[in-house]
Amino acid sequence: MKPSPNAPCPCGSTKKAKRCCGPLLDGQPAPSPEALMRSRYVAYSVGDVPYVQRTTHSLSPHREANLSAWTARLREFCAQTTFLGLQVLSAETAGEQGVVRFWVSLKQGEQDTSFGEESRFAKEGGRWVYLAGRPIPPP
Repeated sequence: MKPSPNAPCPCGSTKKAKRCCGPLLDGQPAPSPEALMRSRYVAYSVGDVPYVQRTTHSLSPHREANLSAWTARLREFCAQTTFLGLQVLSAETAGEQGVVRFWVSLKQGEQDTSFGEESRFAKEGGRWVYLAGRPIPPP
């Protein structure tokens, strides 16, 4: 279920969803790695698995060859996770590469599963996509 267009965007920006991540979830290309990362957070939070898959680089270690198994794993993660918030710590773009550092607050049941990541993004086919990430400590 996509966010209501006039509600605040779940990515934590101060914009309404229709002026933030909504158009990206509807197919508009992300203008930056940070915008893509924010929209992927929203996609995970609302269970938009096809968006997560479309915005994963073809060479990403997170892409799975077995599409149905990957889809099932993503759906299970989205369904079992409560998305509590996103904090962007930094974002840099250099040509067709970008890095976004963030902290995401999550719960699975009563367990805090929050984590930080330094995500790498690259352009593929003229669009920003997620390539890979590495864990970072809490801010």
